[in-house]
Amino acid sequence: MNQLTHRIWLAALLMSCGWISTVWIRSGYTFEIQPLKQGLDSLPIELIGYTGTNTELDKEVSEILNADTSVNRYYVRPDGTSLTLFAAGWVRPESVSSDVCPHSPKVCYVNAGWKILEERIVNLTTPTGKLPVCFLFLERDAERCVVGFWYQMGESSFTSAQEARLLHRQFWGNKKWPATIKFLIQTTAQGGIDGAIPRIEEIAVVLHQWSLEL
Repeated sequence: MNQLTHRIWLAALLMSCGWISTVWIRSGYTFEIQPLKQGLDSLPIELIGYTGTNTELDKEVSEILNADTSVNRYYVRPDGTSLTLFAAGWVRPESVSSDVCPHSPKVCYVNAGWKILEERIVNLTTPTGKLPVCFLFLERDAERCVVGFWYQMGESSFTSAQEARLLHRQFWGNKKWPATIKFLIQTTAQGGIDGAIPRIEEIAVVLHQWSLEL
């Protein structure tokens, strides 16, 4: 076998190996999303002393979000304590695989003109284990607020794209994946993140337990 023939066969072998690897990798990401048992709008209006009111998302925001199910509510207690709760779910394979951490508040809020004054990950205690929540202390002009958010896939939770990719690796090869759900709670900036943690924690724990039944 002359040198040219040897190179041709070597190139063909490498191309075949590359093709086989590509097919193998793609096969691991051929999956279906397990449908939710109910939409996110089934979240109770009455929640640990809060009464909720549905509010509509801006049409442009809704189109960018491209979620399959969502709920946006303003909750208030008789003592005046209030917060905004937003949840969105993606149940299409192409959505889950193309955007592992869809519409992160760290990006969306900044793009809307907010400045992150402080960021902190807090592991909240729930009946089923720790729930990581990313807290953001935000400012825009003279307005300030605190946001707490996390994502869920089944019983697993994450707050960043890096964590999401690690989780996707665990699901790789499975024919059925859980939906991706984002939860976001916004409250007043009184007391900064430290002041907001108790308000967000009590409702986040309830939301987390409720979402495990979806």
